[in-house]
Amino acid sequence: MEQNGKSGISPQKVVHLYKQEGLEITTEQAVLILDFLKRMVKIAVDQVIKEPG
Repeated sequence: MEQNGKSGISPQKVVHLYKQEGLEITTEQAVLILDFLKRMVKIAVDQVIKEPG
């Protein structure tokens, strides 16, 4: 999903997606959400890679 250091989804897109669900968030909040999700993905991938089998 990440190419040349850029995320595949912009904070503006996150704001739009939340708005579609009836939630208002700021661009700054969207940046924090994306950062959190990137960290969770890294943790999940690391766990899958480390599992024996």
